[in-house]
Amino acid sequence: MIRQNIHTPAVALIIGLLALTGCTELSDYDRDRVADAMADSLLSVTESRNITMDLIEDGHRKITVVAPYAATYERNDRTETELRENVHVTVWDTTGAMETIVTSKSARYIGHRSEFHFQNDVVVETRDGRHLFTDYLEWSQQDRSIYSPEFVIIVTPSDSITGYGLDGTDDLETYTLSEVTGEFDL
Repeated sequence: MIRQNIHTPAVALIIGLLALTGCTELSDYDRDRVADAMADSLLSVTESRNITMDLIEDGHRKITVVAPYAATYERNDRTETELRENVHVTVWDTTGAMETIVTSKSARYIGHRSEFHFQNDVVVETRDGRHLFTDYLEWSQQDRSIYSPEFVIIVTPSDSITGYGLDGTDDLETYTLSEVTGEFDL
């Protein structure tokens, strides 16, 4: 025998009415705090596959980014793009010639700072035949500087050097290492 409880809807109705009568209007201050909290929590995400993106400055192509996967996160007028699955970035000079190529397994582009953070199997190749190998590299697009606290190998046409704590330029013509661990002639 199935027994129905006819009091359940009535009890729910009474609880709902009590809850409504206990609520009051929000003050302007409280309403502003709620709006601020909601604005802080708003996040927009866009995912793309097989992207080719050109960053253009003063009418000239400066950078070309190619990646099989990209996810762009926007919050409070700040944009970051996560790139994965074999990232390929080419830096062009004002004549349209290749200056530097950077490849890595993944990268993050921080738009408001114009920075790339490359990770995992990072390789930098310059048009002058210089190469850099590391697992992490930060590149500032604005001042064309690079930085890595990780172990690096730099190979030039005349020699090679290894160490930690790289600060330098993206063409690998000028750099310092905070800790040199080895050098050798090719």
